[in-house]
Amino acid sequence: MSTASAVLPFIHASASDSPTAWDTEFSRDWLGTTLVEGQYYLTDRPNLLEGAERMLALGTRVGKFWFEPHRAARDYPWNSDWPQMRTLRDLAASSYWRAVFALPFRTLFLETHSPAEAGWNSDPGPEREARIRAEWEELLAFLYAEHGDKPLTLVLQNWEGDWQLRGTGVLWDEPPADWRQRCDRYARRLRARQAAVSAARAAHAGARLRVLHAAEVNRVADQWRGIPTLTEHVLPLVELDLVSYSCYDAMADGATLSRAIGTIRRFARTTGPLGAGAVYLGEIGIPEMARPERIAERWHDLLTAARAAQVHWVVQWALYCNESDSRRDPPPKPPVTDPHRLQGYWLYRPDGSLSETGRVFRSLWEHGTFPAS
Repeated sequence: MSTASAVLPFIHASASDSPTAWDTEFSRDWLGTTLVEGQYYLTDRPNLLEGAERMLALGTRVGKFWFEPHRAARDYPWNSDWPQMRTLRDLAASSYWRAVFALPFRTLFLETHSPAEAGWNSDPGPEREARIRAEWEELLAFLYAEHGDKPLTLVLQNWEGDWQLRGTGVLWDEPPADWRQRCDRYARRLRARQAAVSAARAAHAGARLRVLHAAEVNRVADQWRGIPTLTEHVLPLVELDLVSYSCYDAMADGATLSRAIGTIRRFARTTGPLGAGAVYLGEIGIPEMARPERIAERWHDLLTAARAAQVHWVVQWALYCNESDSRRDPPPKPPVTDPHRLQGYWLYRPDGSLSETGRVFRSLWEHGTFPAS
């Protein structure tokens, strides 16, 4: 069996597909969850390993994590003693990450930013692009050397590119004068990353490990209003393996989500192993404490739309909630035990119980069906 058929689910929907009954194996390889900066923990295991093991115990074989050397101790602080790390390779070689790579995941998504990428907009140019590519090449050489015989798809990607392009939370209703230059610089950064991944994959064509590169977009619906976006103004400039969509701007209903996925495909140039139109939902979550209405119904609508749109994967936000309730001041000091102090992006609540979202996803992973109302 080829690596592609083993670990790269792609949904071929048909008129006979049931909207409620999905194959369990498909669900386990298509639906995943995320852990980063969880505001609580449930065991005395190192934070990163606790999260990874909990994901697998729920039934998924798809996990998403943050992978940045300078912030590992912030992202996964509990019951952990992270050494000082300067490079992506240092992080991959750490005992915690070696343990994660040894677990039976089929697909891992890593939010990966190398040190040289920090100045992508203030100091662009060939020298910086060369440093970015060199840092990624060092990581990739290590990954293929250490894990090349593992049947794993590893997707390295950025975080919410529109916010990186603009500044987090900045709306471009009136875009800055240099917005086109920013888009060009961001495209050059993505090209350097993709070039490293493509070259490493070609050099290790016989490996069971397959590394892909994705660019994440998060303000797709702005394009419908004529606002510059990474989707319209960066994706056409770069050939990529995959596009990740952090889709909070299109979660009103399944029809809106489908339209946004179609918009991405109109502009994206995905030419890698997954072919044209390669999109996955890299971040999708419902804050159960802030918006408790119709949670199971909304998941049914959104996941059914995502499946019909033939996205490659869907990754829920998140295993443990990382966001305090902005309506309450001051924010709580972690570890948080009171669920009412959090937004409720979770599968597990702080007391270890499954959330309503957790019930939906566990049912899909264990039984291939949405839970009964």
